[in-house]
Amino acid sequence: MKNVLLFLLAALSLGACKSLKVSDFHTKQSIPEKLPDLGLLVHERSFLAAFDEEYLRRKLSDDNDIWFGFQITDQALSDVFKLLENDLQENITQNGDGKYGHARFKLVEYRRPWRGVGWIVPSIATLFVANVAGMPFAVVRAELELQMEITDAEGNVLIRYVAPGFGKSPQAFYYGYTASDAVRRANLNALKDAINQIKGKMAADVPMLTGKLLASGKVKKENK
Repeated sequence: MKNVLLFLLAALSLGACKSLKVSDFHTKQSIPEKLPDLGLLVHERSFLAAFDEEYLRRKLSDDNDIWFGFQITDQALSDVFKLLENDLQENITQNGDGKYGHARFKLVEYRRPWRGVGWIVPSIATLFVANVAGMPFAVVRAELELQMEITDAEGNVLIRYVAPGFGKSPQAFYYGYTASDAVRRANLNALKDAINQIKGKMAADVPMLTGKLLASGKVKKENK
């Protein structure tokens, strides 16, 4: 009977868990006055190093597991590009016919503390009945520090911002996410938190940055 109950609960979780939504890749906060159009540059190695370390820390043993880990890492990096590009175009810069510089993003610090796993014990103790009633299995958390630099057409750094970010996402029936999607969403929420803090700092610097970006002119050749 117990095995049947666990099987039914597992099937329910697969059918009821939420997936990432379009809104997970967007923020609503915009700076009051937008900057001239900027290109996006991402320090890929800093993000890959953080996500690779996160998955390799689990000491995956066989080749299939290792490749699966790197698959998720690639997806996580794709999430980063999608979120940063959306925010840059929608909330930070004006749409134009040329780039006046770049917004460069780098992950300075990343950690995923193992808090929120205390839900596992009561889940097992109640044979997952409490989870059917709404209690999560676990809450995935992500903490990071994001750096954003704005450079002009010549590649000169005009300003640098650094801000912490915190995000979390539940693993639960009905309203929660699968293990991999919960990690992705926690990472996205942490990035959104850091980006919003950076935009708050940036608001006062917009007139200065706009003047310097326009003075340097448009980017003649896209940086790689």
